[in-house]
Amino acid sequence: MNRLLITLFSVLTIVVATEQKPFKHEKNILAVLNEYMSSVDNKDIDAMLNHLTIPIDLHFGSGRVVTVRSDNELKDIFQNWKNSPSSNFYSTVLRTVSVEETGIVNNMLAVADITYDRLDKDGNIIKTERALYHFIKGTGYYAKPLKFIWALSTRWARDWKIYMISNIDTDQ
Repeated sequence: MNRLLITLFSVLTIVVATEQKPFKHEKNILAVLNEYMSSVDNKDIDAMLNHLTIPIDLHFGSGRVVTVRSDNELKDIFQNWKNSPSSNFYSTVLRTVSVEETGIVNNMLAVADITYDRLDKDGNIIKTERALYHFIKGTGYYAKPLKFIWALSTRWARDWKIYMISNIDTDQ
């Protein structure tokens, strides 16, 4: 009987220990993502810029990855998007969100895999899309050694920012 209890206790301990814990910064990343989506819905380019790093990589459709290296270049891209049919929606509703930590240094990088609906003014779905929003704590960690060490040691005081956006085909 003791062996059975010990075996049962061991199995339960292993199951509980291997259970996936949520990423501890998930709420903060979701808050940034929701603020960013609200800025996109409002077509507020300056508010969108508050949630992005420069440089930022953008990849939409089957085209090449575009690395944007200045605020003005990004504003031009957003202005073209704002004047295109792609921006003809009223609001965005997140369907699914999965936030995972990435990178080799803890609490510095994460990715949000989201599926969302673009809605018209009446709440009808115009289209469903899926995208990966890559987040970094701060503005980047690709500097000379001293600056990198400073950024790494002060990351706890930095905000989460989006450094790359790429869309993914949906199965629908």
